[in-house]
Amino acid sequence: MLIVSSDPLQCEKTDEIARRLGLQTIHCASLTDARGCIEKQTFQFVLCSDDLPDCNLRTAVSVLTSSTGGAPIIVISHLADWDAYMRALSAGAFDYIACPPEPIEAERILRLALAQNPPPRRASRTAA
Repeated sequence: MLIVSSDPLQCEKTDEIARRLGLQTIHCASLTDARGCIEKQTFQFVLCSDDLPDCNLRTAVSVLTSSTGGAPIIVISHLADWDAYMRALSAGAFDYIACPPEPIEAERILRLALAQNPPPRRASRTAA
């Protein structure tokens, strides 16, 4: 899972939830940094802050969606209101988590994202 946020507290809280689900995380502080990570590695889904220093939310969601091949993008925000939620969804986000995240709700959203984009299955070995 990729976390794109310049807020250390946002990263820490979402990282704790991801660890409980057995997910590994990589952190990037900007969209520019995230693009570099995506070129090197595949991610099942991305958590993206709505206040990145180098772009707006609509641009971030659009670029991350196309760069990851359509992996779910979950917006994380300090705004816990309906308008912010609707802006995220209209930008193309899979879902929205208000920070600090409610652990149960955040876990539910992360599980839904995993279900939409499950990890690739390993090829099983068969005797010839």
